[in-house]
Amino acid sequence: MKFVVSFLTLLAIGSFETEAYTFSRCELVRNLRWHGIPENKMRDWVCLVEKESSRKTDAIGMQNSDGSWDHGLFQINDRYWCNRGGWPGKDCNVSCDQLRSADITEAVRCAKKIFARHGFSAWVAWRNYCQGALPHISHC
Repeated sequence: MKFVVSFLTLLAIGSFETEAYTFSRCELVRNLRWHGIPENKMRDWVCLVEKESSRKTDAIGMQNSDGSWDHGLFQINDRYWCNRGGWPGKDCNVSCDQLRSADITEAVRCAKKIFARHGFSAWVAWRNYCQGALPHISHC
């Protein structure tokens, strides 16, 4: 009964779609494949997500020196890429809330856009931890 009430409450307030989720490594790999991440870059993407957000969709980083925040699996910055106001905006035309959703469609779309412009060097965690030290995913 408690579960049903909780579920209906989430549904009623519309937050069910943004509920947090923590992926296992192989779940992350499967989801990234489904969203079109190329296999030859998969280990880089997995490393980036693990180092940036610990595979947590609802991750919000510490406030940056310019007052901005980083959001979601890919820790996408709200100064340039997403709008904190709850409606879509900025370069990815997405709200920051959408980047913290268990549905990672918008987060992946935005991350691909960032990658297309700047490569993996756009992410500090990838630069600091992933060059030459990529996770094993062959079992996934």
